[in-house]
Amino acid sequence: MFDHFVEKAKEKLPDVDFKNPRNRRKPSNGDGDALENIEPRDRFRINSFIPVIDALESNLAQRASVYSDAANKFSFLTQLIATEEEIRVGVSALYQAYPEDVDMNLVGEVKHFHQYIRQSQASGSTEHYSMTHQDLYKVIFNDHVKSAFPNVEAILRMFLSMMIANCSGERSFSQLKRIKNEFRSTMAQDRLCSLSLMCIESDKLHSLSFDDIINDFALTKARKKTF
Repeated sequence: MFDHFVEKAKEKLPDVDFKNPRNRRKPSNGDGDALENIEPRDRFRINSFIPVIDALESNLAQRASVYSDAANKFSFLTQLIATEEEIRVGVSALYQAYPEDVDMNLVGEVKHFHQYIRQSQASGSTEHYSMTHQDLYKVIFNDHVKSAFPNVEAILRMFLSMMIANCSGERSFSQLKRIKNEFRSTMAQDRLCSLSLMCIESDKLHSLSFDDIINDFALTKARKKTF
């Protein structure tokens, strides 16, 4: 896998290669002497590539576990031919996880919602009932039945928007250290938020023209008065 990424990197940067680090005098120890005489390619693989892959794999496994757990809690909503007992079990598990947002009265509302979905669909086969959470929410939105199923709509919206909060994988590769470096140690929160937003939306930022802003700034700071 390492060789594959090296080939892809050389396609983009053919003139860049592994280099030996600058020689520095360090106190000798038994553990570090083995890494002093290895090739720069192997040094990069051991010190940089393998730790990054390990961190990425760990974060992806953690994220998959979180997604799987959340999907299991909300899976009863998509089981349109589920019995009332199966719906009750699903609502009970969801109530234990979110007691402030879920009411046990949701059982009857989910049951009527499933009936509405089955009757509103043109096909009567059970295969047509395999719908995703997003499909169910689109039905509520397009048919304007939010007032008829308010709790179901709230639960579906909560499920569809909750995954965005799980971003621990991106934090490992955050550019915050590049934005707030040692030369910007006195930066206030407002400026840090603005620079972070500019970094996140860099593609859109590069498409903007700053000529008007520069001219206004130059006129404001100009010492020569215009008559």
